Amino acid sequence: MTSEPTAVPEPLQAWLAELAPLLGLHDEIDVPTVLDVARDAAHGIARPAAPLTTFVLGLAVGRSTAGGANVGPELARLAAIVQARALRDVGQA
Repeated sequence: MTSEPTAVPEPLQAWLAELAPLLGLHDEIDVPTVLDVARDAAHGIARPAAPLTTFVLGLAVGRSTAGGANVGPELARLAAIVQARALRDVGQA
């Protein structure tokens, strides 16, 4: 719900560098956006929404990009959905 992307802490960078190759993933993972989505879900919806939302986000991105399409547009679209929902809930509080 902020315009500044989340900085990626070194332990997360190291974990991703170890995990991604084991899963056959490449370096194009947009970690700041994933962290921002998790933050917005946790703070704007409910804390348990963070892991659930990022899991669903991963499924949606995987399905939409199965043919080799670019991950960026789908990730941005889904991040905007979560941010809008979180902002709506904050406005109702």
